[in-house]
Amino acid sequence: MPNSLTIFDLDDTLLNGDTMALWHQYLCDRQLIDDPITFLEQDNEFDKLYRAGQLDIQTYLHFSLEPLQHIDAATVDSMVQTFIEERVKPRLYSEADGLIHELQEHHHYLLVISATVDFIVRPVAQLLGIQNVLAVNVTRQHGCYTSQIIGTPSFRDGKIIRLQQWLTDQPWTPDELRFYTDSINDLPLLEQVDHPYVVNPAQTLLEIAQKRNWTILDWNTTNTK
Repeated sequence: MPNSLTIFDLDDTLLNGDTMALWHQYLCDRQLIDDPITFLEQDNEFDKLYRAGQLDIQTYLHFSLEPLQHIDAATVDSMVQTFIEERVKPRLYSEADGLIHELQEHHHYLLVISATVDFIVRPVAQLLGIQNVLAVNVTRQHGCYTSQIIGTPSFRDGKIIRLQQWLTDQPWTPDELRFYTDSINDLPLLEQVDHPYVVNPAQTLLEIAQKRNWTILDWNTTNTK
């Protein structure tokens, strides 16, 4: 059985961009947002909070998922597939794609863990050939997605909790953990793994990585598929 687990963050790590920001723009382009200018301005403010490590995940999800509350989940899932093909696929890092294939050849277990909602993260991970996904799960009501989180959100320290829960359910125990991320929000998990890697980090995380001699990667080539 494989004895090494490699974990990837998604947004700004495996692709050049944030999937939720891209999704919000897609909804605006599809004319599904009543006031797209205000909506995107609010989204930008949430992004600033996230990058500063100050985002409240439940408040953000209420904002993000409110436009979908009257669209049945099957329709949303279909929209997501089109969205990924048009907006996400061209932004995937070729460096990430190459690394994933290399790790698979060496029989590593691969896992994507993200603070983005599961119905977006999972199909992106599948596009990259990764089946194991931990993301923010939300309930459905009357056949539609809601902003109500199921269990612990995979955000900040929640990523450690979700990872520990996931490992408990596996029939094997990894000898080592590797984690690739761009985000200061992932510092708690970076500090827990055997091999931390920071990808295109912002200044705060870059300085921490330099002080701790973590591997720093510069991924800039997009359009893998």
